Amino acid sequence: MSDEWSLFTILANNMRIGIFIFCFIISVGLTALGLMTSYRLKRLEEKPFASSLFYYTIFLAAFGFYSIWSNLVVEFLLDHVITSKDTLVNIVGIFPLLGFPLLIVAWYLFIQFSVELVGFKLKPYVSIVYFSVCILLFFFLANYFKNQLIQDEAIKLSLIVTGFAITHLLVVGVGCILILAGSKKRMEVKKELIVAVIFIPVLLAKIALFMVSSHWIIVVLFIVFYYSHPAIIASYLYFKRSSGKPITDNEFALFCHEFEISKRESEIIQEICQGKTNQEIADSLFITIQTVKDHASRIYLKTGVKNRIQLSNLVGEKIKPEPAKSKP
Repeated sequence: MSDEWSLFTILANNMRIGIFIFCFIISVGLTALGLMTSYRLKRLEEKPFASSLFYYTIFLAAFGFYSIWSNLVVEFLLDHVITSKDTLVNIVGIFPLLGFPLLIVAWYLFIQFSVELVGFKLKPYVSIVYFSVCILLFFFLANYFKNQLIQDEAIKLSLIVTGFAITHLLVVGVGCILILAGSKKRMEVKKELIVAVIFIPVLLAKIALFMVSSHWIIVVLFIVFYYSHPAIIASYLYFKRSSGKPITDNEFALFCHEFEISKRESEIIQEICQGKTNQEIADSLFITIQTVKDHASRIYLKTGVKNRIQLSNLVGEKIKPEPAKSKP
């Protein structure tokens, strides 16, 4: 019976390790998605919020890999080496502190992104006050760590992590309030939808974080929600704006000529770029859904893309908005 239980324990531990490895791969994938879409948005958009979102994604992902994953890996490696639980907590507790500068920059970039999304810009004095307060807080935490290590006492890591989590939730909440308070005329997306896209993953991540002591699978859920937050924001804004991008007649005619697109196929392309479904396209052009699918297949073959998202991206890259004419 003891041998069977030992085998079961080994299998359970191996499965746990496998799940965490898979979770790390998902973290990398979500980070890549967030960086690629935010970079493409930054490149295609001339508005400041695109750059703020891109750098927010970088710093938030950097904090995640440095502070969260380093903490988990070091704790796993040293768990059987260091017998003292307090010493182990002190060692792994250093990582969130050292990653704190990354997090405070990410918070600032998120507030800047929220303000710029509604068409405004942060005042210079806001940056000075914000970073001055954060620097003082960083030195306070560093002094706390030093004193605890000197006295060989356990660092209250849970309190520090909880503080970071609550502050992150408050920062995101403030950003969402700023977006909701902004004028609809200055925004090209619905305020309520973008706020939901921003806030829900963060809220779920924080709920999971406060429940991590109940089961290790909650840690996996926290990590997935954490990394999905910037990826979902960037993807939503990028694909939303790509689908609604206007197409100029001259540029589109050149696009159709380059890929030998027929008149009917050009109509299908314009409907796809507006984000319409096959049924909506069929109703608009008075054709069957199968005809829409057949045309779409030929369009994909001619343009070398695999789906409507890639087609919309190709059209967005090939067709540039006409520059605004200066008034005499």
